[in-house]
Parts: sequence; structure tokens; C-alpha cells
Amino acid sequence: MRTVQVVSVINYKGGVGKTTLTANLGAEFARRGLKVLLIDLDPQTNLTFCFYHPDDWRKTLRESLTIKRWFDSIEAGVPKIGLGELIVSPKPVNAVLANTSGSLDLIASHLGLIHVDLELARGLGRIDSPYEAELFRVRGALADALRDTAFTEYDLVLVDCPPNFNIATQTAIVASDFIVIPAKADYLSTLGIEYLWGNLEELKERHNEEARRYSRRARHSKIDPIVAGVIFTMIQFRNEQPISALKYYIDQVRNLGIPAFKTYLRENMTLFAGTVPRGVPTVLREGLSSQVSTELRQLATELLDTFRIERAAA
Repeated sequence: MRTVQVVSVINYKGGVGKTTLTANLGAEFARRGLKVLLIDLDPQTNLTFCFYHPDDWRKTLRESLTIKRWFDSIEAGVPKIGLGELIVSPKPVNAVLANTSGSLDLIASHLGLIHVDLELARGLGRIDSPYEAELFRVRGALADALRDTAFTEYDLVLVDCPPNFNIATQTAIVASDFIVIPAKADYLSTLGIEYLWGNLEELKERHNEEARRYSRRARHSKIDPIVAGVIFTMIQFRNEQPISALKYYIDQVRNLGIPAFKTYLRENMTLFAGTVPRGVPTVLREGLSSQVSTELRQLATELLDTFRIERAAA
């Protein structure tokens, strides 16, 4: 059985800093000595491009080293290649981490992943097996794959999910121990959180019911991912507190009973600007005393406490 913790980062609303957060937290966890694997499930491929220039991605990853190849190999709900075959180690970020005991690896995404639902639907139901049973196996494929010995060296897997609830997102949720929801403190971002919360509960209930019907290991196939909390990003401050217009939306989320992390990430052009990728996340490029690094490190500590991961240096 795997011991690695799996955390999915998701929000239906784009532009909330989801990928920036995943890249920087992964890098900070690695700086503290953890073995971290990032999985890019978003067809926009932004997490991949945080570590690889698009030209390098085309030359070295696009054809055979992306998560799309793994999804394309699925037949009768079962992948035909090992997920571990797709792991790559970005050189620039790991060069910065060379003086630590941590590391950061990646399973890259592909723009063609946008068609994953259609491609999988074409392959389902072609054998003598119920469509629902095959779909159940597809949803559980990532969880099964991460139990392979190729992943036992990792302390933490962070999955950057697309801003929707497609089959790729569902595989991530089924594989997850925790769910993290980045959000801006505004109407559209917070509106989707309650809807996402409901969909998470519905998927958990449906999957566990199907586990009783379709799995020989029903007890081990049950899922119960925990929503670790909402991370509010791009916050504007006054007197070291979020401005009053934003506090309304922060309180609204808490009033729904959805947990939220204490650390906010303030609006910061260095962190959230869509600049050309440099291969090394901001948290490793900025001085440890900088405001952006301080907030990211505080947030990383909160998350590690939530995940109960102890193998980390301060």
C-alpha cells in the first residue's frame, strides 16, 4: 500500500493562482527536504511550462512523456503503461535544490488532454463489461497507479487539476488524501466553491457505492478525501488586514462551514504575473526574508501541519 500523500489543487474558476500556488508550494516543500512529485492534469499545461520552456516541451516531452500518453493507453478502464515511466526531473529547479535533501519531479501535461473525456468515452463499453464498471475503473486508475513502487520514494504528490469536473479531475480526487482550493476573495471565485464542495461529496458517495458493486477490494476502494481548506490569493491589504470589501467573501466561505487557511497570499506582481517561465519558482528565487517568500513559507507550514507530514526542515 502506498504511503505517499496525494493532494489535489482545484477550483472551477480560472485566474485564481492555482498553478502558481502548486509550483511554489511544491518547490518550498522540496526546499524543506521533501521528495515532491507534481502532476499536471490541466490541458493548459501551465504547470509544465513553469519548469520547461514550450520549445523544450515540444522537443523532449510532447510525444511520449506526458500524462496524455497514460490516459491514451487506457483500455477497458485499465492503463497499459506505467505512470512511473512518465516522471521527469526538471534540471533548473533541482539544481537550486541540490544543497537540500529534497527534490521536485514532474509528470507533464499535454494540450490534447482537453479531449480526454471524449477519447475515453469512445473506448468504454466496447467489451463485455458494464459501462459504469469501466468508468469506475478509470476513475480509480490514478489511485491504483500511485500505489506502484515507482512512487514509494515520494513524500508528497501535488496534482494541478483543470478548472472543471471532467474525468481527469475525478481521477485526481479519487486518488487524493486532501483537496486544496485556491480562490480570490470575489463573487465568482467564492460562488463556485460551494458548488465544488457539493460535487466532491456527490462523487465520493457515488464512487463508494460503485466500489461495493464493482470492486473485489471494496473496503480498500472507498475514498474519503478531506477538503484541507481554501487558500485566498491575490489579497489586497490595509493595516495588515484584507480590505473590507474582501473580508465579506472570506467570511462567506467560512460561514458555509468550509475551512480556510489563516495565511493569505497578497496581490504580488512578482508571484502572480504571467511572465515567461524561468524554470525556478518565485519562492526559490526571492530572498527568504521577502514578503512573498514569507507568506508562502507560512502557508507551507500550515499545509504540512494539516497533512501531518513531519519530514521537513524549517
